[in-house]
Amino acid sequence: MISLKTKEFLGKTTRQFSFDDYDISMVKYHQPVSEDWHSHEKYHLSLILQGGNLESRKGEDIQILPGRIVLYDREEVHRNLHTTFPSENLNIEIDDLFFKQNELSTSGFKTAILKNTEAQFNLLKMYKELSINDISSSESIHSLLLTLFSGYSKVIDCRPPWVDVIKELLCDRWNEFITLEELSQELHIHPVTISRYFSKYFNCTLGEYMRRIKIEKAILYLKHSNKSLTEITFLCGFSDQSHFSKIFKLNTGFRPYEFRKI
Repeated sequence: MISLKTKEFLGKTTRQFSFDDYDISMVKYHQPVSEDWHSHEKYHLSLILQGGNLESRKGEDIQILPGRIVLYDREEVHRNLHTTFPSENLNIEIDDLFFKQNELSTSGFKTAILKNTEAQFNLLKMYKELSINDISSSESIHSLLLTLFSGYSKVIDCRPPWVDVIKELLCDRWNEFITLEELSQELHIHPVTISRYFSKYFNCTLGEYMRRIKIEKAILYLKHSNKSLTEITFLCGFSDQSHFSKIFKLNTGFRPYEFRKI
C-alpha cells in the first residue's frame, strides 16, 4: 500500500497553494498511474473538475464523475481504477489544527460537507479565486473553506422524514419545473410547512435548490459531451442561453464556455 504525504499525489500537480493549516493542489491525469491501494496523510477532499474514475473503498465501488466531491478521512485507504484521460481534480488537504482553531469536530468531517447544499459551488468559487490569485484571494478562500463546514451547525438530529423524500424527488425530476403545490400533493404535507422549513434543512430556497441541481447536470454535459451550449441550455431546462450563462456564473464563478475550457 502507498502512503502519500502532504502535497503528494499520484497524478501530476500543476499548481499548488499553501496556507497556514491547509494546502490546495490542482492535479491532472494524462496517463495511467498506480491503481494500488493508497491513503493520504491528512483529511482530504477532491472536487472532480474533469474526467473521473471508478473508486474502491470499504468493499464498495463508486463511479466518480465531474462535479462530484470526494471525501477522505485521514489515512483512509482507497484506490482509483479506470481513470478517464484527461482528468483534473481540485484537492484540499486539511490539518488537524484547522479543525481545532475553528472549533470543528473531525468526526463529522464528511457529513458536514455532504449536508451543505452549496459545497460544490463554494469549491468552484474557491477554484476561481485561485486563478485570480490577488491580495484578497487568501481571505476569500479561507472564508469559502469555513463555509463548507456550515453543515456542522445545520445538522439537526430530528429532521422530518420528508426532507430526504423531497431531496430524492427533486433529484429524480431535475429537468422538470416542480411547483410547491405539486410537492405538497406528492408528499401530503401542507405547502406552508414546506416553505417554512425548506431553507432550514437545505440552506437555500426551493427555487435556488432546483437551479443548483440543473447546474450540476450542466457541469456533466460540459465536461462529458460535445453538445453545444444551446443544446445544454434547453436540456437543463433554462429558457435561453443568456439566462443559463447568468445562473451558471452566479453559482460557480465561471461562464459555461470558461468552465468547458478548464
